[in-house]
Amino acid sequence: MFTDIDKNLVNGENMGGIAQIVYFALHEDVATWPAKPSSPASLSANGVLTGDLEMKAGKKMYKLYITDDTGEYKVEQVGSPDGISFVQKLTFFHPGMGPEILGLLNAVKNENMVFVVADNNGAKFLMGDETRPATFSGSGDGIGVGKETSARRGVGMEFSYKTANVYQYTGSIPLTEATS
Repeated sequence: MFTDIDKNLVNGENMGGIAQIVYFALHEDVATWPAKPSSPASLSANGVLTGDLEMKAGKKMYKLYITDDTGEYKVEQVGSPDGISFVQKLTFFHPGMGPEILGLLNAVKNENMVFVVADNNGAKFLMGDETRPATFSGSGDGIGVGKETSARRGVGMEFSYKTANVYQYTGSIPLTEATS
């Protein structure tokens, strides 16, 4: 299964950060999860989920705009030898204090979630699986109107997802309501 690993920067691209849109849904609204590698024939196959995230009838994922350069997706190693796993974290800031973002904050603070996060190179990462959801873990960059007139007004959030392995998600993002 092992192979040489080259630099592999397609067209020299390796831009940091995530896209200004993240996708979210309730964990309980997912009907089918993409498959994790079971007997991967290559290192590449061992780092990719196969299949699509499919939603229950009448459900879909939603878009959330984030302020440019405030969103971060990162993976932290946790555990000790023979027990290593990962915590994926998504942190972002949404501008403004409108009723929709405050309603979202109120709705997700103790809820099980799923996210699809795209980086600036086009790779996507799925936060959540059939066993574990992504959960609200803090207010990230803060929530409020700021102190000065030049302050940033809005809502920061952070979500965490604990997982045994890290994969890219190559499936589609279900943005229309499922019919069956």
